[in-house]
Amino acid sequence: MTKNTFLILIITVLTFSNAANAGKLYRWVDENGKVSFSDKVPPKASRLEREELNEKGRTIAIKDAAKTPEQLQQLKKLNALKKQQAELLQKQVAQDEALLKTFQSEADIDALANSKFDMVDSHISIASSQSETLKKQLITHQQSAAEFERSGKKMPAKIIDNIQSAQQQFDKNQREISSLKSQKSVIEEQLRNDRLRFNTLKKQAPPPKHLDDDTTPSLLIGEITCNADKCKNLWPVASEFLTQNNDTAIVFNSQNLVLSATPKLSTQKALTLAKIKDNDVSKVTLDIRCKNTKLGKETCKNEQNQALIDRFNQLGANDLTPNH
Repeated sequence: MTKNTFLILIITVLTFSNAANAGKLYRWVDENGKVSFSDKVPPKASRLEREELNEKGRTIAIKDAAKTPEQLQQLKKLNALKKQQAELLQKQVAQDEALLKTFQSEADIDALANSKFDMVDSHISIASSQSETLKKQLITHQQSAAEFERSGKKMPAKIIDNIQSAQQQFDKNQREISSLKSQKSVIEEQLRNDRLRFNTLKKQAPPPKHLDDDTTPSLLIGEITCNADKCKNLWPVASEFLTQNNDTAIVFNSQNLVLSATPKLSTQKALTLAKIKDNDVSKVTLDIRCKNTKLGKETCKNEQNQALIDRFNQLGANDLTPNH
């Protein structure tokens, strides 16, 4: 051991000893890779990432490096996304609780849907019966008008008014029937959704009460803008993408939000999928979070995450029209 090396070792030991007595010690690495220890952080190092060590030299806290304007903007966007995700979670949990309170089994769901179907079918039957009457009235008025035309006589204004009135009533009746049939389609879709969600809730563990904050986020966000139909077709594809690339178990799954469990290992990443609607614009988003440790932070900064987000965004460029 050279004299200089010995002196450096003595200085480092004394630094640790003094910092331990003071109760705090910091470690940081500058842009040149130089490692420094001190009980005080000099101004030049205040913008660098640094670790707080205990008396045994173990990391007990990490202070992130100062963020660039671009990173701050991305963090703002991520915080806004987390707020929207929290709102989706609260809304879905409330709907799920109402669903479980209303129905005890799939048979209960079917019974309510069937009663709605019967009521709508009854209205359709009445409207269809009226349709035949209105159609006959319209034909009668049209035949009267045709007789005047064949005779060459002037058409009375009353006949013209009768035709217009009959046509309006018939058209209104047809719109009513079309609306009733649309209601049946809505009931059918609601029935499918309620049955699917009911079965999911019976298999799914109790949902988290709030989003987990005990993680460190990646500032990378996947985002696909889509209209209602494309978002609907995209969702199962995006959900499968999350399942294939996630390192932790899924703890919440709905048609608007998929949450993954908090990473237990620093090498794991957890993905969150959300379907967000801002005014008339809809989008499907994917974000990444990691264990809140030094190695976890490195996992979230891994260059592979950029490739992951790029592959997710590419899903939006694919033809997602279902085969018939």
